[in-house]
Amino acid sequence: MNHSNSNRLRLTGKLTKGSRHYVLQCEDETMWRLNFQDLDIPEENKDVIIEGFKAGFDAVDVDWVGPKHAL
Repeated sequence: MNHSNSNRLRLTGKLTKGSRHYVLQCEDETMWRLNFQDLDIPEENKDVIIEGFKAGFDAVDVDWVGPKHAL
């Protein structure tokens, strides 16, 4: 389930480590490049929820991340 309000996004998907950035792969196969500011990054290959601001065509400046079951 993905929600947005203006430039603010709430996305769910699987967190993976790409060659240069962390990536969120959503169930609808969309991919988002994640910019973690000063957050602790959860384990890779876990389902997560992220919240943040759209920072380009396919990038999100993440200001909150948690496990998917937190919904």
